Amino acid sequence: MTKQFGVMVGLDKQAAFEGWFSKIDDRENGFMLSIIWGYSTHQNTKHAFLQFQDSFHHNTAYIQYPLDELKWEKDPFVLQIGNNELSKKGIHLDFVMNGVPVQGEFRFGTFSPIKQSILKPNIMGWLTFFPNECNHSIISMYHNVDGNIKIGNQAWKVQEADGYIEKDWGTGFPKEYVWAQANDWKKSSVVFSYATVPMLGKYAKGFFLVLQHDEKEYRFSSIEGSKLTDFHVSQDAFQAIIKKKGCCITLKAKQFNPVALAAPKHGEMQSYIKESLDGTMELTLEMKNQMPITLSSQRASIDVHY
Repeated sequence: MTKQFGVMVGLDKQAAFEGWFSKIDDRENGFMLSIIWGYSTHQNTKHAFLQFQDSFHHNTAYIQYPLDELKWEKDPFVLQIGNNELSKKGIHLDFVMNGVPVQGEFRFGTFSPIKQSILKPNIMGWLTFFPNECNHSIISMYHNVDGNIKIGNQAWKVQEADGYIEKDWGTGFPKEYVWAQANDWKKSSVVFSYATVPMLGKYAKGFFLVLQHDEKEYRFSSIEGSKLTDFHVSQDAFQAIIKKKGCCITLKAKQFNPVALAAPKHGEMQSYIKESLDGTMELTLEMKNQMPITLSSQRASIDVHY
């Protein structure tokens, strides 16, 4: 796992943000949770926060903390915000959401990072070494999750749930973007994003898609020569066709029950994006002289910000 799981910004840089997106998909109990751990160093509103979303009520809560309640250890990395903790070992939750106490304890199995090299420390490849408005890193495409959670008077035991973690840091989210992620299959996980970002005083579009399937990784990105040959987006859905060296991927995604999540702009959490935990996704990978890979999910997390 890359060091990018750890803190990349710190508190000395002005008007910046950093956030970790952690998702737990418990098919046995029929619910999904996401917890965004983050902080903003904007001089007017500097703070740390948790942003909690669940598929029970299709609602979200933004819990704000003073920066002195944000702490971390470097090696091994442990992030603490208030009484809450995130690490490679798991998650500890202890906060109040809209007057309702939330307590959780989750243990993680082995992380499944994407392939990395010196020139490709993560999904952004060589762009990682340039100043970017928004940096993105995939920490674990899949890991097993066990534990328990209590929300108010309701409690659940979590066994063999599906986990996912990624993160962002910089000054703000892209001007336009879509994002989709799912890993509720036994041997497959996928994440895709297409965004409009500032570059050399202008705006450029770029994308990536990573599919881990049957212990193989299929990786497509604009900076590595893949082509997005077709893209259509509506208010709550999108579809894309990607081609690369005899391979063709078709991806369709549609939101259900989206909620508004706080997002960074100029380092301040003053913008909003629309995200759903339980959308639909259809993916087909066609390869020359091989059987196609076809995946379908009704538990896909999807952002549409266009």
